[in-house]
Amino acid sequence: MPNDEAASSDDCKRTIRVARGRVRVNNGQHLHYFITVDGSKPVFSLSCKHKTHFDADDLGPPKKNYEVIWERTSADEGPNDDGEFYTFSMSFIGALKYTLLVALHDGGHNVVEDGVIVDADYESDDPEMSCNEAWRVRTKPKG
Repeated sequence: MPNDEAASSDDCKRTIRVARGRVRVNNGQHLHYFITVDGSKPVFSLSCKHKTHFDADDLGPPKKNYEVIWERTSADEGPNDDGEFYTFSMSFIGALKYTLLVALHDGGHNVVEDGVIVDADYESDDPEMSCNEAWRVRTKPKG
């Protein structure tokens, strides 16, 4: 269902181009995260309620552009058929702006139909500021 509600915090300036509240990742598909950072040291992470899936420190030394592919695995199944909420959190302690693009890709690494889940900019010049964007991921059919 495109353009479902997106859960997010209101503590930074946002420029939202696309924000879908949910996505289904079928067999052979994956989510591809593109994160661009303006600033000296990014602080960000992707988590569900069970664990952190990746954070800036796990991805090597600070840089401007990051790419992370989240493969569909049974380990990431939610506890019920409605899926699991994932939250991308970012801090402005060492960065002024983040651009987040999350796209659903097929096995050939092509964007699936209207597969952009999030495409947004987040900005703040307050080093104590943080910001979150959340969506639900289903990896199995309802039923």
